[in-house]
Amino acid sequence: MPRRARSAQLVAAALMAAFAVAACDSDDAAVPTDVVGAADAITAVVAWQADEQQPVLDDNGEELLPVIFIVADISSAIDVGVQADVAAATADWATVRFADDVADTFTPDLEGEPVRDDGVMLLVGPMPEPAQSVEVALVRYRSVHDAESFTLEITDDPTTTDTDNSTPNASVTSVTQP
Repeated sequence: MPRRARSAQLVAAALMAAFAVAACDSDDAAVPTDVVGAADAITAVVAWQADEQQPVLDDNGEELLPVIFIVADISSAIDVGVQADVAAATADWATVRFADDVADTFTPDLEGEPVRDDGVMLLVGPMPEPAQSVEVALVRYRSVHDAESFTLEITDDPTTTDTDNSTPNASVTSVTQP
């Protein structure tokens, strides 16, 4: 019996040591919280666009949430987890829809082929590596033939303490047009 008890103690000690090593390793690899990641950047882009967009009213004169389509340019993709984070963060103040293809965002049977649902489509360039300040290139479309290019500087917002993600953790601090 003492032999079994000793074996059980050794196994328990080995497991605890493994958990301790794993915990230390994960602390070293932790993502800093004071940087703009992809979800923060796209959420800031959506907030900027929502502020820029003219209100759309329904048939009863009620203001609708702005509809904003996000499409990654051909050289990049937007991770599904990032899409979910952005959708959750913007749900109260914008209707964000992600599309795989630019063509999916237009209404081809209407004159001028506007963006669907009275919205806009943002063709977003590749996301930079997380940093305290990042630049994101995008093209805003209101219709197939109405497009504007922008470069947005997005900066981490350390004053944000909102834990339910309804306030962006970053904000657009500069907008330029090439």
